[in-house]
Amino acid sequence: MEREFVSYAFQDLPRKEIKKYAAQYEGVDMAALIGADEDNFPFLIRNDPNSRDDEPSAFHVMVWNAYNGMMACLDEDSVRHYATVLYLREHAYPNFANFREAEKWAAEHDWPRKPRG
Repeated sequence: MEREFVSYAFQDLPRKEIKKYAAQYEGVDMAALIGADEDNFPFLIRNDPNSRDDEPSAFHVMVWNAYNGMMACLDEDSVRHYATVLYLREHAYPNFANFREAEKWAAEHDWPRKPRG
């Protein structure tokens, strides 16, 4: 049975409410929810080096796409974004300080690139 979630897209919510509403995603594999698979590997890049880890917008949710490389996962729902960041951090997905660090890691660890077509 598929779960239904309340959407908070395009709403300007305070941090306290975002954290409260994110509880609806407890126990959900947020990586799968954003489409992670063998061709799309999620990771995080810090948005602002001075931001707090519990700040909902502290991280960009990214995927390494086997065909396109690094791609942003944009989510207009701040609650779902926050729940995704928490999940990825709690489940030891890569977490980078900036884009250069992520690009370097991808090259050094041969993150896959597949030809199109």
